[in-house]
Amino acid sequence: MGKFLKKWGIIIFIAFAAFVIFTIKTYGVVEQITSNMLENPNSEKNKQDIARIVLNDTGRNAAFSPDEVLEITVYQGDLLGNGQQQAVIALSFGLKNTILAAYTKNKQGENYTYVDDVGDFFDVRDVFFLPLNSDGTNIMIVREYANQNIGAYERSSFLKGYIWNDKNQMFQNVLSVPEGIEVTWNGSWDTSGEERWQKIEERSEFLTEENNLNNPTLKLVQYQAYKISESTDKDNIPDESTFHTAKNRVVNQSYYWDDNWKRFILSEKKDKATGEKVAVIEDYSASPYVLVEEYSNMANNVAIQRPNGTIEIVPSNTLWELDGTPAQSTFFAYE
Repeated sequence: MGKFLKKWGIIIFIAFAAFVIFTIKTYGVVEQITSNMLENPNSEKNKQDIARIVLNDTGRNAAFSPDEVLEITVYQGDLLGNGQQQAVIALSFGLKNTILAAYTKNKQGENYTYVDDVGDFFDVRDVFFLPLNSDGTNIMIVREYANQNIGAYERSSFLKGYIWNDKNQMFQNVLSVPEGIEVTWNGSWDTSGEERWQKIEERSEFLTEENNLNNPTLKLVQYQAYKISESTDKDNIPDESTFHTAKNRVVNQSYYWDDNWKRFILSEKKDKATGEKVAVIEDYSASPYVLVEEYSNMANNVAIQRPNGTIEIVPSNTLWELDGTPAQSTFFAYE
């Protein structure tokens, strides 16, 4: 009986394999992404096949259709530290919907296996990789552009960093830094009540260096300005020539990778209440919004990460330096 069942099991397997091959040849259904597909991802057939597979793997096939994909971009880098090239695939559905998913190339052949969903983004302008020498992997940096004309007319771009968390089998966010900001609004929309057009601008230059452990440091120089328009037309955004600069400054910040915190941080401080060490991951006093009087109080806050991984926004005066002296700023600026 055992031999009989084994024989029929083999026959059923062969029949199933033949059916799959027949289906692919007949209907063009592809179940795995291949190297050839990624070499030309925007050909009509490849775009459909890649989009269908990614949407299915990420569980988004109910929200999007492969027909809706405008463009597919592929970025390559070793994110898992296994010596293999991973493919980060971006499916663009327009300026406000981009999906990023990661796939790893199989050692046995030219096929790619799904790794994880990186997340939803606005418009992804670039993806690049920074070597993390302490564990042999790479940090993935996503440059995201957001055009949000909701309330204030805002256009902004961000640098967002991700590493592969092998323990949890998922990508972990380790950096979120505004790279550029342009916000235009009328004072009648906020608490100031003044019917005048205002604008905040920030543009950044950044470079990467290695710290004393040969891990990356991200240095940012941020040029910030607060502008006011002479226009009295509150219904239409005035021409750029009507704006004059009321305040401006240049901010210098350095985010460095810390193996203990497993992320980019600005500094380490001590919580006055608990005595525990915390990592400062964002200093709101470096924001261009503090140039505007109505929002200047945000300068009193910082975002921290605690040893248990939770992230909180706290007043900066609730922290000490590690030696017990009053907490200092995490950046320097000049006008």
